[in-house]
Amino acid sequence: MIPKIPDSVSIHFESMLKRMGNQLPNEWIKNKTKFLLSYSGGKDSSLLLLFLKYLQDKYQIQPPHLFYLSHGIREIQNEEKEMETYLEQYGFNLFFVKKKFQIYPSNLRKD
Repeated sequence: MIPKIPDSVSIHFESMLKRMGNQLPNEWIKNKTKFLLSYSGGKDSSLLLLFLKYLQDKYQIQPPHLFYLSHGIREIQNEEKEMETYLEQYGFNLFFVKKKFQIYPSNLRKD
C-alpha cells in the first residue's frame, strides 16, 4: 500500500510550486525531465522525495530514481533495510551502493 501524502503537506507543496513558477511541472513533463535523488533517509532528502512523489501523483512527472551510498563506516544494516522497505512502498527505483572505506589517522596517511 502506498502511503497518502497528507493534505496539509500538499498545500505547502503547492505554495512552493507557486513561488517557483507554476509552469515547472509542465516543462518537466514536456522535456521528459528525469530526477536522480541522492537519498540519505534524513529529513531533508525525505521531504524532497515526498515532494517528487507529490509531483508524480498530481502532475505525472517521471518517477525519480534514488541513489543511496552506504559508506560502511557505521553498522546500520537494520536502518538501511527499513529505509529500503519504506521506499519500496512508493515503488521507487533505488540504486543501493555499498562501499567500504579505510580511514587512517592523518599521521598514518598513505601517500
